[in-house]
Amino acid sequence: MGGHIDWRNRYVLALAGVVALGAALRLYGLGVESIWVDEAITLRFVTNHGPLELLWVIPSKQPHLPPYYVFLDFWVTAVGTSATAVRFPSAVFGIVSLPLLYLLGRELFDRETGLVATLVFAVAPFQLYYAQETRMYSLWTVLTLLSFLAFLWLRRRPTRRLAAGYVVATLSTAAVHPFGLFVVVAQGLVLLIERLLAGDGLTLDGLTALERAQAACWALLAPILVVGILKVESAVVGFNFISPPGPGRVTGTVVEYFTTAGGTAELAVGSLVAVGVALALRARPLGRERHLLVVWALVPILGLVAVSYLVTPLFWDRYTITASPAWILLAARGFTSLARDRLPLGLERRHVGYALAGLLVVSILPATVHYHTTDEKEQWDEAVPDLETAAESDDLVLVIDRAGLSAFEYYRTRGDITVRPIHAGWRANGSYVTPNATLRNVTAGHDRVWLVLTHLWFLPGERQRMLDVAGEGRQVVRHREYESIEVYLLANRTQRQS
Repeated sequence: MGGHIDWRNRYVLALAGVVALGAALRLYGLGVESIWVDEAITLRFVTNHGPLELLWVIPSKQPHLPPYYVFLDFWVTAVGTSATAVRFPSAVFGIVSLPLLYLLGRELFDRETGLVATLVFAVAPFQLYYAQETRMYSLWTVLTLLSFLAFLWLRRRPTRRLAAGYVVATLSTAAVHPFGLFVVVAQGLVLLIERLLAGDGLTLDGLTALERAQAACWALLAPILVVGILKVESAVVGFNFISPPGPGRVTGTVVEYFTTAGGTAELAVGSLVAVGVALALRARPLGRERHLLVVWALVPILGLVAVSYLVTPLFWDRYTITASPAWILLAARGFTSLARDRLPLGLERRHVGYALAGLLVVSILPATVHYHTTDEKEQWDEAVPDLETAAESDDLVLVIDRAGLSAFEYYRTRGDITVRPIHAGWRANGSYVTPNATLRNVTAGHDRVWLVLTHLWFLPGERQRMLDVAGEGRQVVRHREYESIEVYLLANRTQRQS
């Protein structure tokens, strides 16, 4: 794939423009929104532990593996922990994903398909969100694209260098996130389907370089899989807020790859995506390019559905992010695959295809604008300073769980107020995680108690319970609402708060 770049080539110029657009959307307002709970937890680990400690702390305390955390540890040591600084690597990974997706579309089909897919990917709010978050999802997407690129290149030009690159990229997807395993599974299924269609059966004779590299991935992953199976029960603790996925939720997740809008806009985008995918799959036989995309699009999603019903509900949109490029490529291929046959009024089908692709992009743009003009992350950067401005020395602040406490501490500047976590929810036996008696003991002796509540949408009744217990002998004298956060001040009935 070497050679010089011909900047006079219209496709190169168009790709440069799309990448520039995508880069601008990923860098714009990078540090404007608050650090939220998941980001704060990530930063707590990398600021409290060194790189070597993270190698064992992360697997023991998080349902992840440590490579991203170790990388971030080195990064924050060099540049600091401001919102812009810690999100910058994710933005860079998001930008890098754009030319990689173009290369994939070109390798699978043609330059037009690669360009249309890259444009959709560049403006999709789903991708923007994770390119502006201090988490591993943007890096995970880049590694997935690299893995599939190496897959295609190794299949066409088997060399040791490409085989090594494929193994490294593919194993990295699983090292960055456990569900990267579905990337390995998808590629294995593709190879199995190709063997069966070619009539080669399941024998180990005459394995290709790609098949040997895939086998090497499984061999190297085996120890990690054994450990994962042994700790699966502890790894899924705390995910009880996720409900089992139904058909509507699964379909909605696919549409979310393109737009986060609701109502008519969601219906319009979903319809255009359905048309694009249907057009991409109308060819018979499908061919191995389309087989690859279909398997890639389905395995991460159906794999999580299976996990959700067989182990515990774990279906969450971000856990399926590795499937999103495949769906975008499928839709793009559908639009660009229209033949050049003449239609009535002298139109050409390719013009219709490009018009549909343009309509899809235009339909996505309102959600893109909304993303950049509306707060979507928890507003800890406003809630904590407001509380500290109004708080008095020795006030007690109770923050929902240690996750919320991590975000609170990120913005905390005062040391003369007592801050403690409390835990909402119920144990398996139906009792409260933080029972009423414990709440009474914690608040005893404090005339002024602050409640900082978040993530209670899946725990009906818990807000009122905590207000009732903390309000015994006190009354609500201040209430402020922020994005996904509520802050209450309960003071002794003899006090007043303006």
